[in-house]
Amino acid sequence: MSADGPATAEGDLERTPFAHLFVYAVDHRLTGALILVEPTGAEHTVRIVRGSPVKIRPSDGYARLGEILLEEGVISADILSDALATRGLLGDVLLLTGLLDAPTIDWLAQVQFVRRMVRLFDLPPETKYRYFDGLDVLADWGGDPAKVDPLGLLWAGLRDHGERSTRLERTLERIESVPLRLHPALEPGRFGFSEGELAVLDVVQSSAPSLPALIRSGVAPESTVRKLIYALAITRYLDFGKGIPVGAEPSSSVPPASAASLSLGRMQLRPTVHRVGAAAPDPAGDGERAPVLGRVRRRDRLSSEPSPVSTVAGSSPLSGGSLSAAVAAELASAAGIASAAGMDGGRPPREPSGPGRDRDAWGSSAPPGEGGPGGSPATEDP
Repeated sequence: MSADGPATAEGDLERTPFAHLFVYAVDHRLTGALILVEPTGAEHTVRIVRGSPVKIRPSDGYARLGEILLEEGVISADILSDALATRGLLGDVLLLTGLLDAPTIDWLAQVQFVRRMVRLFDLPPETKYRYFDGLDVLADWGGDPAKVDPLGLLWAGLRDHGERSTRLERTLERIESVPLRLHPALEPGRFGFSEGELAVLDVVQSSAPSLPALIRSGVAPESTVRKLIYALAITRYLDFGKGIPVGAEPSSSVPPASAASLSLGRMQLRPTVHRVGAAAPDPAGDGERAPVLGRVRRRDRLSSEPSPVSTVAGSSPLSGGSLSAAVAAELASAAGIASAAGMDGGRPPREPSGPGRDRDAWGSSAPPGEGGPGGSPATEDP
């Protein structure tokens, strides 16, 4: 299969916001390629492995390494110009000349990856998407796959651009009168919540308020409360009595903060020995390399023990049979469109085989009156 062939699913961000595409991929542990094309023609290609985005390539070169270096004041414009004039890979040139060390470059790569992913939450509703199940794109492009917890990426995007979601208002209206309770599986550290956002969770945990009451409490700005509850709703970390939250399993790495708050701060630049394998097959200045673990996650406030670390990328669990037909069938059905974080339907699919091919509108996490196992599916997802 190639990106020029039939897509497993396609649609636009008006019907299905990027946050819902993102959650669907994590929830179903998809492995494949997601391609988004803006009205201007700018194209963004995301490689997904077992539900986690691991590489992203914007066609417009957004968030180049050189730009980040200048923005953070790590190097001067003259040094950047001289480094680019060598025609080598910018990160390798700076490593070889001793202007930056390996940990700094690795942190820069994480900043770059997060910024590029967060930007996708701000794409216009007219943006078209196509998903290709099992398509192995970007495997040989850039460095090793990124290892960033997808729940942290999701919240970073919604924190900065949650108002862009065309389903935020509808989602909150549907749960407006329902007491808000946190699911026991919630690990706040995976989302990367700030102190102010953790205070919102404390109020929810202690008093199970309705959304209007939570807003009236003044614990945080209304926009923050609404986006946070929206994020918890579409990932099923609001406990409605049933269902497993999205990604409720050992986390893969330290979650990022928002792109706006990812700052390198002051750092000491010192000579270092060039590492074998540091080169990345990108154009000079692009700097697409994999982030590595560099910071220790503090203990979650609402979870007594952090999750053990596991690897995001690796061999696909889908080996031995593609889920293309099953995914396409689900996305084309009304229930699939209405799933808790569903994607739009694509082309008429082949009928999948095996039990459990269809999912309810809210899965098994429906609040009262919203449907559930054995009930009538809702007309749209939260």
